[in-house]
Amino acid sequence: MPTRRIATLQDVADLCGISRGTASRALTGGGRVSAETRAKVQDAARRLDYVTNSGARNLRRARAGAVGLWLPRDLRFMDYYMNFTFGLVEGTQDEELTVSLIPGNLAGRKVAGLHVDGFVLADVDAHDDLARAILLDPRPTVSSELVPPELPQPAGVVAADHASAVRHVLERLRDGGSRTIGILAPDLDQMWVREASQAAREWSSANGVSLHVTLLHRVPTSPELSEIVRGMLTERPELDAILCLPEGLGVGVLTALHASGRSVPGDIQLASYTDSPSLLIVDPPVSAVDLRPREAGIRAGRALVALLQDPAPEGDVSRAAPQVDWLELPFRPRGSTRGPSAD
Repeated sequence: MPTRRIATLQDVADLCGISRGTASRALTGGGRVSAETRAKVQDAARRLDYVTNSGARNLRRARAGAVGLWLPRDLRFMDYYMNFTFGLVEGTQDEELTVSLIPGNLAGRKVAGLHVDGFVLADVDAHDDLARAILLDPRPTVSSELVPPELPQPAGVVAADHASAVRHVLERLRDGGSRTIGILAPDLDQMWVREASQAAREWSSANGVSLHVTLLHRVPTSPELSEIVRGMLTERPELDAILCLPEGLGVGVLTALHASGRSVPGDIQLASYTDSPSLLIVDPPVSAVDLRPREAGIRAGRALVALLQDPAPEGDVSRAAPQVDWLELPFRPRGSTRGPSAD
């Protein structure tokens, strides 16, 4: 059986009755090509199953055809970062850019040798030396969430108003009758943690609601989390709400509360700051903030593509005022909090 010949760009041009150069510009988006011609060429490419040679195109553009992705070293397993990565791939696929995960133990001095065109970072910690080295690199960089001001700043940012989001959750707990709220917070120096923590303190002072923060220095195991919750209830028997800031704790806290004989939301309201599918399949389902990680990844990818297509003038490495794309964070009320429920 004869093997089918792979279509070439010349085949597409011949089918349209135009030059090879015009066909190339129509498919890549470069140069002046009428909308009618572009549509005609794209239709011909589909009919011939023509696939562009991204390697050759990147070679002509002197590009690597790849994006370097930095994620917090000890938190990569979380559902949030998995969905953020899927979104980033989606946001860069039109440019045929591959996404390469940067090893967390890479030495900062090796960043310059990475074969990528730019970088995307998520939740930068103020004390991470590898993140600092990436931010110092002259290639374009986009971050998900604001970068601590003591670090070099990226060219673009996709961020959310975490102060407003955490105030909204606390107000929902207060409106449900809670007056003593426990907060489980990660011991991380990331901007979203700074913003959420400061907003919670200010809100507590302004509203006369008592807040008690328990810092988590790492992700606890299930037995450790149960012990933490028991300790919170022993230390503060008047506790009538818990807000979990780190991802993945909502189900464990709910289990620990049930084991302690506390009903949710009858005795204690429970809310998570990070939504996940597991929060929907427990009884009661847990109210949560939707951080929209996939959308954040898509927007970060598109922002980096825009920077690659329109680079800063040579020698201009100023990153004092990054462009910020603000992402709204909806709250999903469910059965674990009192009041109207969306689910």
